[in-house]
Amino acid sequence: MNRNSAVQQNNSESRKENRGLLLRQETSFSGPLPPPETLKKFDEVVPGAAERIIKMAEGQFVHRTELEKLVIKSDVEQSKRGQLFGFAIAVIGFVTAIIAILNGEQWAAGIIGGATLATLAGVFVYGSRSRSKEREEKEKAEDK
Repeated sequence: MNRNSAVQQNNSESRKENRGLLLRQETSFSGPLPPPETLKKFDEVVPGAAERIIKMAEGQFVHRTELEKLVIKSDVEQSKRGQLFGFAIAVIGFVTAIIAILNGEQWAAGIIGGATLATLAGVFVYGSRSRSKEREEKEKAEDK
């Protein structure tokens, strides 16, 4: 047996001995809180950690709820403002059309009045479609 074959034999024997089983385990969770077993392990490592984690999740829930309320309130106010401005523009358009009629400008009155009506109808249709599309997206999100 020459020296190279002896080294190769020793290497192959040591590789056989060093072979082992590598096991990898991953766990995951979704939601604001980890599973109870994980909370218990946190508590074992750092006493009181589970309670702190739960309080943090509760605080996040309260914060998110307050933000959602602010967004809803803002949307309602913006909608009211939009309706008010739309009404003001419509009144101005119709008053302008009436003034044009009284001054004998029927064509101008027709164009102004027609444009005002068409704009209002367009805004109404656009708003209805937007709300309908939003409802469909919410339903799809809820189904998932």
